[in-house]
Amino acid sequence: MTNEVTEGKTAARELAARLPGWMVWYGEHTRRYWATPRSKAAARGVLAEADTPEELVDVVRHMTDGTPLPERAPEPQGVREIQGSETMRPFPGHTEPRHSREPVGARTARD
Repeated sequence: MTNEVTEGKTAARELAARLPGWMVWYGEHTRRYWATPRSKAAARGVLAEADTPEELVDVVRHMTDGTPLPERAPEPQGVREIQGSETMRPFPGHTEPRHSREPVGARTARD
């Protein structure tokens, strides 16, 4: 893993040189490449993310000048983007936490 992190950080430094005006880094835990504009005005919540350095360059170009994203292989089975009207469902076997305390309004006076 250390070698992968070192290679990711090296690739991120090279990307930063290719993408002036963007701050680029490699996430050690996510194992993904990230970029955000250096300018506060341009940043405004903009965050680019990709699996590979090449994909990050494509995403940044798309965000800056509208260059169409190249066709990629379909996402793996079971991975998809959640639509706005969908609600997330708990994973199988998940149960809601049980609270041992009653709400304040439910208490009764004790004699």
